[in-house]
Amino acid sequence: MTAQLRWSRRNLFRGGLIAGGALAVPSLLSACSSTAGSTLEKLENGETIRIAYADEVPFAYTEGGQAVGQSVNVHRELLRNLGASDDQLEFVLTDWGNLIDQLGSNHDMVVAGMFITPERCQNAVFANPDYVMPDALLVLPGNPLGLTDLDSFIESDAVVGVMRGTSEHEYARALEIPEDRINPQENLNALVQELKAGRLDGIALTAINLTLQADADPEVEVTPPFVPVIDGEEKIGAGAAVFQEKDTDLRDRVNEELDKLLADQDKWMGLVKDFHFTEDYFPRRT
Repeated sequence: MTAQLRWSRRNLFRGGLIAGGALAVPSLLSACSSTAGSTLEKLENGETIRIAYADEVPFAYTEGGQAVGQSVNVHRELLRNLGASDDQLEFVLTDWGNLIDQLGSNHDMVVAGMFITPERCQNAVFANPDYVMPDALLVLPGNPLGLTDLDSFIESDAVVGVMRGTSEHEYARALEIPEDRINPQENLNALVQELKAGRLDGIALTAINLTLQADADPEVEVTPPFVPVIDGEEKIGAGAAVFQEKDTDLRDRVNEELDKLLADQDKWMGLVKDFHFTEDYFPRRT
């Protein structure tokens, strides 16, 4: 992938990239706003902060009994810079579907590499993006149908596999791919089984997930990354931490520390490179 991906809050919500396939606008505050809350006070008073994550490599997952991953590393660093000690940060493995639903009851914030969407912002507050991510397709060796992006499925008989409820699932529907040619499954393992069994022709998901899968499985391969185009607008995924609606004060402080981190790309790379992140996923701004 060679495009320099840049994000903007305004165009993130429009779903758009600007000319040349690159997002380009100034850094802004988070996509959602609300009133101040008390989690920042808990942090400053030395109390425990419960941080939810879902088991998704390479963003946040469990290894050796500990929470690890790109999102975990980045946000542990940001919270440390706000004065939190490591023993204050309790990482709580949580089902993906409960990450936002249980904010405030099961946990105080979420670090799961979750994409920012307008729908999710109706129920939670997002920080600024700490990475951007294109999509790709996972196909059988040799890519028998020559699939390159979601448009490849529109005027063909090919069946696309998606994880249920993901952005790719929404994109496939928005492109009006017939429902009988959309094969939704609960996780990537199930999708790979469907691909190998011939019940779908290509899996659409984030490039990094599919690259890791192809690296580990010689029976599949990944296509070059692409940015989906819906209604003439390019869609770029951007992931961020998630907070309760009352915790905009903590969100704002995290954003301040994130801005400092992103001013030093080498430092960002030092936190994320062990999780297969490259400079292509760095959220450049103008």
